Amino acid sequence: MDIQVMARNSISKLLVENCLQLFRNELKLQNSRYSLIVVPDRGMSVKDGIRGSVFKLGPTVIGMSIDTALDTERLIIALAHEMVHVKQYARGQITHGKNLNSKFWMGKKFRGHYYDLPWEVEAFSKERVLANKVFQIIDKADAKVKSKKNGKK
Repeated sequence: MDIQVMARNSISKLLVENCLQLFRNELKLQNSRYSLIVVPDRGMSVKDGIRGSVFKLGPTVIGMSIDTALDTERLIIALAHEMVHVKQYARGQITHGKNLNSKFWMGKKFRGHYYDLPWEVEAFSKERVLANKVFQIIDKADAKVKSKKNGKK
C-alpha cells in the first residue's frame, strides 16, 4: 500500500507518515493494491465532532481525513483508529451500498449505535494496541536522548 500525506508542515507530515507506515505493516497491508491519500482537516473535531474519517475515492484509492489540530497523543490514536478502517476497506470487510449511508460488514447490512457497529468495535479494540507501538518507540528515543544528555551511553 502506497501512502501519500498531503500535509504542508514537514514535522507533522513526517509523524503521520511514519505512524501510518508502522500501522500498515502491523495490519499487514504492505502488499495491498490500494493506495492511501491522507488529507489534513485542521479543526474537524471541533466543527464535525470527529477526529478522522476514511472513505473510498476510487476502485483502488482510499482517502483519510485527519484532524491535525489534535495533540500528539490523540493524533496518533486517531491515526491508528482510522488505519483500522483503511484495512477494513482494503480487505472488503466494509462496503457501501448505492446509498453511501448504508454500510455492509462482511456482506451484511448494519445499522445501529456508533459504538455497537462491528467496524467501530474492531477499530476501538485495535487503536490502543497500534498506538502503543508508536508510544514505545517515542519512549525509547526519549530515554536515549536523556541518557546522552547525562553523559551515559
